[in-house]
Amino acid sequence: MTIREVRAALTALLKQAAPGVPVSKSDTDKPVVRPSFKIDIFPAEGNAACGGARERSIDVDVWYYPAERVEYLEECSEMAERLIAALEAGIDTGEIVLVPDDTVSTTISLGVLVLQFALSWCESAAETGEMMENLEYREEE
Repeated sequence: MTIREVRAALTALLKQAAPGVPVSKSDTDKPVVRPSFKIDIFPAEGNAACGGARERSIDVDVWYYPAERVEYLEECSEMAERLIAALEAGIDTGEIVLVPDDTVSTTISLGVLVLQFALSWCESAAETGEMMENLEYREEE
């Protein structure tokens, strides 16, 4: 599964949790549309697992720019509650449902809500159709 697929699934979750609120591209600086979301995804780890499988981990930041630049605290608090509840149900990627690893932390700074969490999953090795080799057991006396 690619980061692009995770981003698309998270975008769908945000649009369902907050209908009518657009999701801006993460590398768009200005103008900031209000209200809107921005998603930043950073690859954190990629490890080999058993049988050619891969363990993947990413860090996610979801930014919410409230409609109001002044008196935004209540709007941001309500959105944080809504998003945390949506994330508890998981992010359906079509392949698997990803649930945040530990906690979803929230911060409100300079009038912007930021949710931060990590996602991890394991990808199995691609099937080749080849049979496993026969195990040869050799005993020594």
